[in-house]
Amino acid sequence: MLINGIEIDLEKLEKPLLLVSEDEEFLFQQLIQPTLEYELIQCQLALSTRKSISLVRDFWLALYKGQEKLYINSGHALLYPIRSIIFELVTQAEYFKRLSKKSFEDECLSLIYAVVLVQFVLRWIKERFSDNKEVNEALKLLYRTTDDNEDDQTFPSREQSIGQAIAVKAIRFEVRENSQEFASLLYQTYDFLHYLHDIEKEKEKEQKETTKLSSMRNVEDVLNRFYNKRYTTNKATFTG
Repeated sequence: MLINGIEIDLEKLEKPLLLVSEDEEFLFQQLIQPTLEYELIQCQLALSTRKSISLVRDFWLALYKGQEKLYINSGHALLYPIRSIIFELVTQAEYFKRLSKKSFEDECLSLIYAVVLVQFVLRWIKERFSDNKEVNEALKLLYRTTDDNEDDQTFPSREQSIGQAIAVKAIRFEVRENSQEFASLLYQTYDFLHYLHDIEKEKEKEQKETTKLSSMRNVEDVLNRFYNKRYTTNKATFTG
């Protein structure tokens, strides 16, 4: 399907970091396609490339299955080191564990949480390394469709491998040196998703009947109201 004007085959996403069944893969495909069709501008980073969508799938599966059923495929983790370090740093945080308890075995809620979580985290990483040409060169593959080449990522060149290793080290260092800021980012994400969850629960009570992922259609609206209320800054948007 077309995403930002680029054709992306959703059946050829990057290999998952977690062990996943065929049924779970099929379920994610069913959920993510209509979500992408909503064209959520506020979540553009999370839904812009095959790589970022693969990261959404990683988080979706972790949220859906719960912490006790996470089994990392070590071979795939080595193949995608940047996705792996982002996944590691986020899933070990206390606020992620709280989200996981809320969305456990709820495939739709898990997807909403995963999309917003990836958006917030990628935005933070993008901003932190915007002036670091070497690191940004490796990171931009997460959110630039023009560089979304399957063969390059399945068999990375020596130069790409070195760049990824540098990026992984830089991300780990940045999070460690700015641990309070990163924790605050995850708290804001948790706070927003809690807010979104409450709004959708109220809608369900009013409407009594809802369609799957109906809340995704209103995420942009809710995001704008949320930011206007709590995160008004000089920037045009919090998520970019």
